[in-house]
Amino acid sequence: MIKESYLLAKNVFGLGVHPFKTLRALEREKDRSQELLLSGLPVIILVGGAGVVWLGRRVLATSSEWGVGATTMAAGVAVMAILSAGYLSYWWTRVWLKK
Repeated sequence: MIKESYLLAKNVFGLGVHPFKTLRALEREKDRSQELLLSGLPVIILVGGAGVVWLGRRVLATSSEWGVGATTMAAGVAVMAILSAGYLSYWWTRVWLKK
């Protein structure tokens, strides 16, 4: 688990610095677990962000109505998940077409 966490952190950093090289290395090494984790990154962002919004609402003991802060944060998390899905799709497509 420690090794997979380290590799995930390394690959997420690699996506920001040199995405084509990172994804191509994963494809070449046939590391399916890391490919799955990176492909699921938008879902991880969405679930983690929803957890933070939920926890924040519980800690602040807010009412059942969503305020401006919670709505803004939920929209921000959704936008981040969509942008990361588009970014990953673009680079996975580039790697796949380069084969």
